[in-house]
Amino acid sequence: MSFESQSFTDGIEKLEQKLFLKFMPSNQQDERLIQKGLFLYRQGTVYDAGYDPSMEMLRAKVRDVYQVNVRISLDPSKSSSCSCPEENWCRHRMAVFFKFYQQSSSVSQWISKWRNQKTSMLKMEKSPEAWKALVEKSIAHFDYQQLLEQPFLFNHYTKNAQQTLFKTTPMEKEWKPLYELHTMFWLFISLSKEISAQGASLKDEEIIDHLAFLVEEMEDALADLAVYARPFAFDPFLEDLRKGSHELLEDISSPISYSVYSLLWFQLFTSKAWREKELERISSEETVKDEVLYARTGLALLLSKNDIWKEQFKLSPPSVVPHAVRWMEWMLWDDKLDAAVTILKELPKKVPDHLNAFPSESEKRAFAHWLIRKLETGKIRMQSPDSTVMVYEALLPFSARHLGSLLLDSGRYKNWVELVDWIGFTPEELEAAGFKQLITERPEFAVPLLHQWIEALIAGRQRETYRKAVRYLKKLKKIYQQSNQVQRWEHYFQSVLTENKRLRAFHEECKRGKLIHVEE
Repeated sequence: MSFESQSFTDGIEKLEQKLFLKFMPSNQQDERLIQKGLFLYRQGTVYDAGYDPSMEMLRAKVRDVYQVNVRISLDPSKSSSCSCPEENWCRHRMAVFFKFYQQSSSVSQWISKWRNQKTSMLKMEKSPEAWKALVEKSIAHFDYQQLLEQPFLFNHYTKNAQQTLFKTTPMEKEWKPLYELHTMFWLFISLSKEISAQGASLKDEEIIDHLAFLVEEMEDALADLAVYARPFAFDPFLEDLRKGSHELLEDISSPISYSVYSLLWFQLFTSKAWREKELERISSEETVKDEVLYARTGLALLLSKNDIWKEQFKLSPPSVVPHAVRWMEWMLWDDKLDAAVTILKELPKKVPDHLNAFPSESEKRAFAHWLIRKLETGKIRMQSPDSTVMVYEALLPFSARHLGSLLLDSGRYKNWVELVDWIGFTPEELEAAGFKQLITERPEFAVPLLHQWIEALIAGRQRETYRKAVRYLKKLKKIYQQSNQVQRWEHYFQSVLTENKRLRAFHEECKRGKLIHVEE
């Protein structure tokens, strides 16, 4: 078996590099997989091997407990397969790789070189430089032009790099979250730089989605890190992260890069001196990007510099809103209610323009529901009802039900009636939006609505609408009775019967509802 195709040579080389980085000799599971694949290869169990240049596909059979068929694509955009039950890379695929690799190189030397990593890993120093070197090694084989042309590969490649890095996590439990935070941060920085160098925009939604899971990994690592005391040995890494955070506002400045920046400065760098120094640094920037304005605003908030906070928030574009909501959440988590309310009071100034920036109704609705959920679950809406009302008014009509509930909770019954009249709610929708509460607290405001509904339902000229009209007539009767206006009720009800005297079915429903007295 001999192959002279250039696509075969290049493909095997890329596959070899990928597998060399994918599996770690310090990981017992990886070690066993390599051993089993090597055993199958050396036992001569791989046969009927061939290469299809048009498909860039390796094909072979492996004689194990039972025969399996293996296909390995040398095209990174395509996956491999094996007829065994194992979904991930298995011993059969490893054996087939060795079978083809030995055509141009030494399998024994590959194994020796791979195993020698273990010694160097055991001796690996704990330093920012060493950890950053691991990050660069994990992505050394990335073809960024191909990834941008075939973006569906991006998550796969990035998660493989993450898994490779996590296999060299320090054994000490307090070091684990710091290692994960540090490596995921520099992986984010490295990928962002390379993407930007390829001419792609870091503001592109598809690219943001690809990088988002790294931000989530950093969030998880920070949450775990908060459990442990920080020994002095952590200081060089924290200083490295602090300096690295500057890059997030420079060449790779983007909405998602600022998300990482705010995560670090709100959750990790809690030193007042550090925050003061950082605010001073970015305040001297001559070229002011949106992300720098966000950073100034957030740091001013953390340092309780309310005048600077309001000034910078005013200067910030409407796109500051999602970040401000995040700050508000963090302030609530840290029991800094005053700071959270400060943000809430300023939100109405930015929400309308941010909402209008969305091109479609579905996107506007999604944003409105997201913001409402944040305000409702954060239990902050009643801390400054006026501000929350203004936010909800800016989100109309998507916020109608929640605005109605807020108006009722804050005792603004007249405003609630005006709202539902403007929206044109159906009676059923209003029942869910707090109509019962209105009847209980201020029944006089419910009377005009009941009159409207009763008239509309009778005009429906169907048995079902008559039944609903009778139900609301009974509610109206109760309100009149409780307010000592029985005569007014009788006059009103008689006029309804007279106006609709030809509607026999309606009169029958009134009798069934015992609104009309029936002689025995």
